[in-house]
Amino acid sequence: MTFEEKLTKLTQIVEQLESGNQLPLEESLKLFEEGVGLVSSCREMLEKAEQRVENVLKTDNS
Repeated sequence: MTFEEKLTKLTQIVEQLESGNQLPLEESLKLFEEGVGLVSSCREMLEKAEQRVENVLKTDNS
């Protein structure tokens, strides 16, 4: 999945969990776990993107 797709999925999960609908506990836990995984994955992707930008800037300043 792309970063944007992951972010969209994460947004959907948050909306589901915050909607006030009475989801079964097990389903809520599965959504929460999926959301945590998506956050972790998005953070990793952002860190890699930041590193790439830093490398480009270092190369450009040399």
